[in-house]
Amino acid sequence: MDEYEFEQFLHKQIPITKEMGINVIEFTPLRVKMSAKLEPNLNHKCTAFGGSINSLMTVCGWAMVYANIKEIDKDAHIVIQKSSINYLAPIDKDFIAECILLDEISRKKFFEMYNRHSKARLKLKVTCIDENLLLAEYEGQYVAFK
Repeated sequence: MDEYEFEQFLHKQIPITKEMGINVIEFTPLRVKMSAKLEPNLNHKCTAFGGSINSLMTVCGWAMVYANIKEIDKDAHIVIQKSSINYLAPIDKDFIAECILLDEISRKKFFEMYNRHSKARLKLKVTCIDENLLLAEYEGQYVAFK
């Protein structure tokens, strides 16, 4: 599944992502990058609404789990179990979230656990960065199950 196909899938499965103007920039098992338009996500201060930032980052992590689990079970269900976010600076333009999975050991354990128990957890970090400025940081624990 390429970026365009995943974006269409995402807009169909999670309709709010289309309304938020979410676009998929990169979609691989090691890196997921998504953007959201500022205009449909504005708050009263003309910056990005915190809930929209959180949503984009949550979906970015969800997409990372999906990019990985589809290798072994294309019908797996994925849910967010818990998350935390730090808003570090106001966002006043279209914004981008990125999730990079560099920990091959965690990825391998995730697959092993899923194959053994039909259920596995994966903890991911997602960042929202504008050039060199960290705007928000997010950590979420996702569960994939049959």
